[in-house]
Amino acid sequence: MARKLFLLAAGVVLFTAPAWGDSVADFYKGKTVRIVVGFGPGGTTDTTTRLLAHVLSKHIPGNPRIVVQNKPGGGSMLAANTVFNNEPKDGTVIVALSSDLVLKQARGEPGIRFDAKKLQWLGSAFDSSAMCAVRTDAGVNNINDAKKKKLVLSSFGKGGLSHLPAVVFNEVFGTQFKVVTGYPGGAAQRLAVKNGEVQGFCTTFQTAKGTEAGMFEGPGKCCRVLIIAGTKKEDHPFLDGVPAAGQLAKKLGKSEAQLAMLSAMNAPNRISIPHALPPGVPKERVKALRDAFAKSYSDPEFRKLTDKAGMEVIPKNGEQVTVIVDELLATPKPVLENLKKLANK
Repeated sequence: MARKLFLLAAGVVLFTAPAWGDSVADFYKGKTVRIVVGFGPGGTTDTTTRLLAHVLSKHIPGNPRIVVQNKPGGGSMLAANTVFNNEPKDGTVIVALSSDLVLKQARGEPGIRFDAKKLQWLGSAFDSSAMCAVRTDAGVNNINDAKKKKLVLSSFGKGGLSHLPAVVFNEVFGTQFKVVTGYPGGAAQRLAVKNGEVQGFCTTFQTAKGTEAGMFEGPGKCCRVLIIAGTKKEDHPFLDGVPAAGQLAKKLGKSEAQLAMLSAMNAPNRISIPHALPPGVPKERVKALRDAFAKSYSDPEFRKLTDKAGMEVIPKNGEQVTVIVDELLATPKPVLENLKKLANK
């Protein structure tokens, strides 16, 4: 009798599982999935999303048409707010946003009209770390030298990922970085360094290995890395002898609050170029899209496209992104208040 009940239960599972999958396929068949990118055409978020769009449809049950729509504004805040509040909650609209917005929400910055904890994260394309570098002729050879000499760095804007690392390193390690904001993008930021207008800049390790590789490697290199965020140093020749901020902070006996500040500052880099659904999308569609993103990141066609574009994709799945988002939002309030002050320096 027990065996018959087991077989009957197994039969129910075998019967219902395909039906659940079929319901997702039936929903998406003949539909269009729109990915709203919070930046203009040509940037890393837009490029990565469009490369994903080449393969995403074949991994979604029902194979819907994929359309990418650019909606720049507020560092992707406009797109995030719009998708969260005004777009359909049925799984046909996805947002590609800056992971930095999660930290801005945690800090209580104005303009955020979404809740990152309620977004249903599908995955992210890059896992990286913030790092700060200076020109080789700046008279600074390591992070200890940067505590004794003022160095002017270029940045996009206050509180962003090209500004916050420098001011956090100042706070935790006593470096004397002076950050000049207002550069319109990475190209302008790098050009200012190359021209000697400023002495250095903060970027991410992933970007440094890609579009900025010539600045750190080869006979024409102009810059050296002084410090990289994270608790473990990335393995790369131009990081030889460069300390990882988390390890250095522990070695120097820094406080738990300072360690938490370093972690929160770098968290957005660990989930760079994330995609998400608004709340309310049925769970079976969320799962199907999470699976589709995971398969797309490892799809040989996508990898070939990213290799050609000089991108080294290090993805995280939706569940992994969710864990990091939740950890960031749970950062102690005093740490976030201090970060907010530093972001506005």
